[in-house]
Amino acid sequence: MRPLLRPTPFLFCLTGLLMVLALPARAQHPCSTNGIAVGGYDLVSYYSDDGPVMGSQQLTAYHEGLVYQFSSEANLRQFSSEPSRYLPRYSGFCATTLAMGRLLCPDYNNFKIEDGDLLLFEMTGFTNGRTVWNSDPLGFRVRADAFAKKLLGP
Repeated sequence: MRPLLRPTPFLFCLTGLLMVLALPARAQHPCSTNGIAVGGYDLVSYYSDDGPVMGSQQLTAYHEGLVYQFSSEANLRQFSSEPSRYLPRYSGFCATTLAMGRLLCPDYNNFKIEDGDLLLFEMTGFTNGRTVWNSDPLGFRVRADAFAKKLLGP
């Protein structure tokens, strides 16, 4: 018995196109939950002495298809006026594992501000990505920047 439709390159392309068109309009970062970035933490709060703190569903900003939540109107306004200043370096992936050529979601409470950049790190078992990064920050930065170009694009 012959199949009704034989697989052809055209059918594979058509199937792929239909799958892409069926995706939701909101962007999905691999580390986001339902399009909410940075675990719902207020990005501006990372730069305060008390940070980071969780944001609120009532105080949100949309940037590049993701939802960012904030703990205050003031923080929401600060982010909205200059988002690139507050977005985490390396698209929010763990800086240390990126320097090793892998993409891993961080623990949003494990961070550091270095040269004005918010760096996020994983915390797995006995491994603290921030501690590893701090052992050679310049070397890790150079390697993470190189892998970022390969894995994350320009």
